[in-house]
Amino acid sequence: MNRSLLILFFLFITHSTLAGEIELLHADEWLLPKQAATILEMPAISKSMQQLQRDMNSSLLLKYPGGDEGTLWINELRSWLIALGLSSKRIELVQGSVNPATIEFEVLPGK
Repeated sequence: MNRSLLILFFLFITHSTLAGEIELLHADEWLLPKQAATILEMPAISKSMQQLQRDMNSSLLLKYPGGDEGTLWINELRSWLIALGLSSKRIELVQGSVNPATIEFEVLPGK
């Protein structure tokens, strides 16, 4: 019994250290006037860009809300990220964020 619990504990710790931390960009943050400096100050973008710079083989998974609004939002965000120097090859878009007013950022480690 104790051995099983110990194994489960180690599996949990291993999974949580391998899984990327998810940052959220809220719609109300994105409504602010946009300039490179203000975009880089947004916590989800700032943290993600720093992680991406530490691992040049990593990629960015963006989960966005569906519908026309979500599609417009993610395309504008993607354009800004590319303009700020992130290669489009390192950006993966997936429809279906948990909250329709957020985009989820997850930095995936390089292989």
